[in-house]
Amino acid sequence: MMLWDSAEGKKAGCLYLAPLIVAAALLILGRFDTLSLLREYASRQEVFFAQSGRHLALAATSTAAAAAAGIPLTFLLFSRKKFKRPVFFLVNLAQTVPTLSLLGLLMAPLAWLGANSAVLKGWGVSGVGFWPAWIALFLYAIFPVLNNTFAGLSMADPAVVEAASSLGMTGRQVFLKVQLPLAVPLILGGIRTAFTQGMGNAILAALIGGGGLGSFIFLGLAQSAPDLILLGTLPLITLTLLMDALLEGAVKLAERGKRHDSG
Repeated sequence: MMLWDSAEGKKAGCLYLAPLIVAAALLILGRFDTLSLLREYASRQEVFFAQSGRHLALAATSTAAAAAAGIPLTFLLFSRKKFKRPVFFLVNLAQTVPTLSLLGLLMAPLAWLGANSAVLKGWGVSGVGFWPAWIALFLYAIFPVLNNTFAGLSMADPAVVEAASSLGMTGRQVFLKVQLPLAVPLILGGIRTAFTQGMGNAILAALIGGGGLGSFIFLGLAQSAPDLILLGTLPLITLTLLMDALLEGAVKLAERGKRHDSG
């Protein structure tokens, strides 16, 4: 059964990446040189790579920060469940605020902090630009990380936990050797979800001067220029698919390791 799963996974991966490989080959061969989209890219090549990197940095660093903060916080909440409800309430509250509204709510306090703190001003904190967008993405990313991590830690059968304790394992050993290994695939799944959402939400960073591929999309909308819209949209889809495939592979490796350990 595991071999069948492995073969199916490889087949699905090939089908997943085949259109991107074909498109890349045609691009290298120059088949798209006459397209106006490629001419638009050629005239904005330097800006395109800068904005692509900024978009990826916004999504990746905010997700990494959410994982770095959310996973240890969930470990703490799992051992002190009385704090779970208020913490999850606050995290859920951030999810209910639309992205544009959240960006608007962050602008005034960040502008004040940047104006009144030399350190924050040195970091470039202000009411517009990178930081409001980054904080909004971080707040959206932390919920799937918290939720999946808590669900993963809850997967361990109480009977197995009790049996491990009866064998003389300390609470720390039970957590590290029983509960955490079972939770890893779900934790990675939460990070994957957070990153994919972040790539989409980062489009709106362009509206407050945060840059990213959204700058091409909104400029194209303002000028009724489909080529500019595609210049932002197609790379965004490609980057998201590639990164999602990598994260999906990490989740499958973790699941395979869990099955191997349990076997």
